[in-house]
Amino acid sequence: MRRLVLLIALLGMLSMIVTAQEDIRLDWDPALNTVTGAVALTGTANIANQQIFFVEAATYDPANPVTDQWTPVILPQFVPVTDGALGSWDTTTFPDGLYQIRVHAVNQNNDSVFYALAPIAVNNGGTITNTEQVARLDMAAVVNEEASAGSLEPASVGNSEIIIVNGIEMYGSPDVDNRLPVPVGGHVRHFDDTTKEIMREAGMTWVKWQVPYHEGEDLVIARDRINWSHEAGFKVVLSITGEKDALATGGEAYLDGYAEFLGGVAAIGADAIEVWNEMNIDREWPTGQIDPRRYAIMLEKAYNSIKDANPDTLVITGALAPTGAEGAFGLASVWNDDRYYQGMANAGVANFSDCIGVHYNEGILPPTAQGGDPRDEYPTRYLPLMLNRVAFPFRAQEIPMCITEMGYLSPEGYGPLPGGFSWAANVSVQEQAEWLAQAITVASNFESMPVDMIIVWNIDFDNYEGEDPQAGYAILRPDGTCPACQTIAALQQ
Repeated sequence: MRRLVLLIALLGMLSMIVTAQEDIRLDWDPALNTVTGAVALTGTANIANQQIFFVEAATYDPANPVTDQWTPVILPQFVPVTDGALGSWDTTTFPDGLYQIRVHAVNQNNDSVFYALAPIAVNNGGTITNTEQVARLDMAAVVNEEASAGSLEPASVGNSEIIIVNGIEMYGSPDVDNRLPVPVGGHVRHFDDTTKEIMREAGMTWVKWQVPYHEGEDLVIARDRINWSHEAGFKVVLSITGEKDALATGGEAYLDGYAEFLGGVAAIGADAIEVWNEMNIDREWPTGQIDPRRYAIMLEKAYNSIKDANPDTLVITGALAPTGAEGAFGLASVWNDDRYYQGMANAGVANFSDCIGVHYNEGILPPTAQGGDPRDEYPTRYLPLMLNRVAFPFRAQEIPMCITEMGYLSPEGYGPLPGGFSWAANVSVQEQAEWLAQAITVASNFESMPVDMIIVWNIDFDNYEGEDPQAGYAILRPDGTCPACQTIAALQQ
């Protein structure tokens, strides 16, 4: 098995692939049909009046190559490239299998131009065999944005209808029948047929996606995720975070651009938007600028833009990182979540939001526990105390909570956890399943502040290597089972 670190293909090797469309091209050696690791992508993305380009990948079925399930493999780029580096494809984040990959450029009229290749086998596990040479797919070079994801047909699952939004065909928000004590959804990565089925079995009615914002960003990524969710019969919440460095230097113009983008997302049918993420730590917010008053300015602009575009879109505040680390690292780097929530309440965020975002993902005891954690007695370890921590600052304001990350980490089926997560070493998959169901019950009965939504973190993430073992939180386990789906489904009324 070869590990591909660098790909430099000579134009002479590409004569069988490259045909007419020389202003968009992905260089590739036709014989290089199997890849592993990081793939350096080279080529050209420089169509007339280009505003943005990115590279995306999708699974490939030779019998049915048409798909709308494309996943970006690089961040959107705003500077055209001619015969140069387009970015790098980290294949380790994709399950082994056959893929198609394409350069996707968008012009100022929001027309899309594609250059696609297949079949390419991702073979990090050493189990995939591919004998076919890589060739350019036979697809139209220029397609209108409305049709770039393929022609839309009425959903076979769920009850979404096709609607026209700003001239674009979209699946409308479905009518969902929630039978759980509180509406529940899941944060997804792949959202394939297995993911959709286990979510339906569990009684979930919401899907959560993360969508990046970059200045000048178009709505293609958000549009696709809204369509995929609605087509499958789920409501959709998009968590949208920008670049902290751009936020640090961009001033009011950056806040206005971010708010305008969120308004555009609302206009095309997002059911809920979470405005930024974990603003109390400098991993997500500029160092030295952490301040709930500054976030309140962002939120008010975003709220007005969203509601002007679509009054039915729920506005959820960014959820904070549960932490007590400000004493160790200083307020320039981190604010304790209780201090920051109090600052949000003082700044009046309840006046321009529909729900206060909350995260809870560090439990190693049943969700009814309020003491006894072997690490320490800090309140964020315990679900009831964490909910109280959020509710207290908003006790005089009529606004609910939305738990946009609710998860329990278990290494079972994967192997040892990295040092920073070793606290969860003894949590079993069965405990994860039981505790998630119990946590939904606890939250639904919480009296100090209603809980209107719970998003399970997460459903189908499969990355366990490195310092962030996200797959350990996934309820779809490596053996293909989902014990938590059964325990959550049992709560249905």
